[in-house]
Formats: sequence, C-alpha cells, structure tokens
Amino acid sequence: MMQTTKQDVAVSPCLNVCTLDAARSLCQGCFRTVAEIAAWSRVSNSERLSIVAAAARRRQELSQ
Repeated sequence: MMQTTKQDVAVSPCLNVCTLDAARSLCQGCFRTVAEIAAWSRVSNSERLSIVAAAARRRQELSQ
C-alpha cells in the first residue's frame, strides 16, 4: 500500500497593508520582498512555503 503525506498549502501572507519600506525593499504588511510578491502567482507551493517562512523570519527579526 502506498503511503501519502499531506503537504501544507501555502496561504498568501498578504494583509492588504501594501506599503513598501523602500530602505529594505519589503512590504510593511507581509514582510515579503517585492520580488517575492511579484513571483507569488508563478511559483510552486513549496516555493511559496519558503517565501512564507522567510517573511515570518523577517517579521520576527525586525520586530525585536
């Protein structure tokens, strides 16, 4: 019997607070880079999960 694993589905971290921090090239709402935002609709789910994780790390680092 073949065993399958459920992979998490990446949900966009967009909060509809689209304000660019020009010094960091980051959205102040979701903490994604401009390149990550632009690529979102074209990348795979695993790449989206990586983007979400990177944005979460940025949020944590910049809020300390």
